[in-house]
Amino acid sequence: MRIAIIGGSGEMGEWFARFLKKKGHDVVISGKHYGKVLKKARNLGVKAARNNIEALDGADLVIISVLMSSFKDVVIEIAPFLKKDQAVIDVTSVKELPVRIMHKYLRKSTVLGTHPMFGPSAEAKGQNFILTPTTNAERRFAKNFALLLKGYGFRVHMLSPRKHDEMIGAILSLTHFVGLVTADTWKELRIERYINTSSTSFRFLLQFAKSVVDSSPELYSYLQMDVPNARAVEKKFVSNAEAWSQMVVKQQRSSFKKKMRFLSDYLNRLAD
Repeated sequence: MRIAIIGGSGEMGEWFARFLKKKGHDVVISGKHYGKVLKKARNLGVKAARNNIEALDGADLVIISVLMSSFKDVVIEIAPFLKKDQAVIDVTSVKELPVRIMHKYLRKSTVLGTHPMFGPSAEAKGQNFILTPTTNAERRFAKNFALLLKGYGFRVHMLSPRKHDEMIGAILSLTHFVGLVTADTWKELRIERYINTSSTSFRFLLQFAKSVVDSSPELYSYLQMDVPNARAVEKKFVSNAEAWSQMVVKQQRSSFKKKMRFLSDYLNRLAD
């Protein structure tokens, strides 16, 4: 299969290019800066297109791997040049908006919203991959695409775009929020004074917080400010943090222990 990756010089685009090349596909990548694309393509052993339109030539599948701030412009750019038999998927972290954009501008092609639930340093096997078909044609394509992904070791899940975005608010937006607030708090506490005498749990949380702040500010600001339910989820987190703080301030030891045991039971049931 010939696969074009628009945004192939970015971190996730590069991941897909490398992975799909290893799986025997004919891969071509494009991006904003041809020099950067060419260098990446040579390192990966794939083809480089001078622009997004050139990348479409002969492609069976087009993967759009760009930030949401560029997504609509890219879709509008490629729309007149796509052929009916070319399928298009996006790999953005939210789904309602990009799916609406693809439906509006890519009416000739089969489109599918997808979200690989992992970062560019992950191995494929065992990772979750979400597909969000909304029409019968998309569901047929998603069924075949899911078989391909499962053959590569992914765990595939089907959700509506809305359900997906609700999940993202509860999972990604909140997780990143915790990492950001933790890092900010540690900076104010000058945590570097205690690094050499820290605990295992501290080092685990430090690694997590570092992975958050080292990520794309543009992407993470989108996940915080544009995911519909992110603010409601984070408001609930802040409220719960205050409730725990009050138990500590008021020395409510019995309530603290009871709540902790309750949550332990809850999370252990999830792990079963």
